[in-house]
Amino acid sequence: MKRRGWIVAAVIVVGGVGAASADTFGGFAGNEKTYVLGREKVCEPLKVTAAAARGVPACKEAGTEVMATLSLKSPPPERGSEAQVRASAKGQTITVVGRSGEMLVTWQSFDPVASVVDVWRSQYGRIIAVEYKVRRAGREVHEVVGFDLGVGGGGGAKTESGNGTATGSGTGTGTGTGTGTGTGKTEIDPAVKKAVEKARKAKGKAVVAAWASVLALDPEHAEARYRTAAAFAGMKKHADAVAALQHLAQSKRADAIEWLVEARFDKSFVKLVGDAGFRDAVGFDRPAGSAYERLMGLGGQWEQSLTPCDRPEMKLTFKRDRTFRLGFRSTCEGMREAFTMKGTWSMTDVAVELLLSKPGGGRDSAPCLLGTDGDEDTLTCHLDADLAFEARPVRR
Repeated sequence: MKRRGWIVAAVIVVGGVGAASADTFGGFAGNEKTYVLGREKVCEPLKVTAAAARGVPACKEAGTEVMATLSLKSPPPERGSEAQVRASAKGQTITVVGRSGEMLVTWQSFDPVASVVDVWRSQYGRIIAVEYKVRRAGREVHEVVGFDLGVGGGGGAKTESGNGTATGSGTGTGTGTGTGTGTGKTEIDPAVKKAVEKARKAKGKAVVAAWASVLALDPEHAEARYRTAAAFAGMKKHADAVAALQHLAQSKRADAIEWLVEARFDKSFVKLVGDAGFRDAVGFDRPAGSAYERLMGLGGQWEQSLTPCDRPEMKLTFKRDRTFRLGFRSTCEGMREAFTMKGTWSMTDVAVELLLSKPGGGRDSAPCLLGTDGDEDTLTCHLDADLAFEARPVRR
């Protein structure tokens, strides 16, 4: 196993652009970035934005060596009552919907579509491939089009979190009414923003008063509740600290859970870890209630253990400011390799997307799916066609 860029994917799918004609569906690449037609044609699916796609897939003939790196997955077609996606056609338009009838993508063919033959869904729902029939020059032709719905199969409508990038040390820039899983930006009251910036600079006994000024403008401000609790804990006013966290726990603000998880590991509250009220407020003793809590609730550290000559050690650490660090280490018969990658992350209800800068510019992304193994959470990540791993949470 060798490092290539940030572990650059082995398949380059640019080449000639054109619809795939009379080709059979051959499977999805393991990293869910490409799909295969026939035995040696690799295609890049169309990006889906706002439940719509345009154009035709970019496909390229690939040799045997390239095909061998794809870790192809060949799921059965989506049929019957258990189908997760369905496709239909009317005129030149193909429409794909989810199991509950939600619109996933619409796309227009150059030719009138006679019928949809089959539809396939990749393992983590990122790519949908549709085989359909058209009549061309008096002949019936089968074609396949692939759609990239984005990590988690969400249709590519990615939005940024409205809670900004505040960190536990108060260096962030958000005021916090958005969600940790990407529900869109939130307008920030300029007066609240100014009060928050001032409160973050306060020291000593002035901290409580400074955050009280924020709460006077926005009574449910999550960071203000958290900072107030931390200040009370530092002053040994433990009952007041717990009360502030309990108030935060009742908040309807989507970023409240992020601050409650932060409190589990903040040294300001170390003397309260045994307090029943504190434990109840921050959720120490209850199951995770959201994807964010599953990802971060035990400290945001995930690990795959090392097995020499079989699988590498992968240590993945997420931070609340949406940055991550990934450590790689492998060993086999005296050969050792180790490196570290850093980037940012975003998430949906079931998946996490890792974003890394490429050496030549731009960004690469890698999907990670939240799953379970018995009563333990798992995080399965596909970094490229060669490297996938399944990590387990590390208790901090």
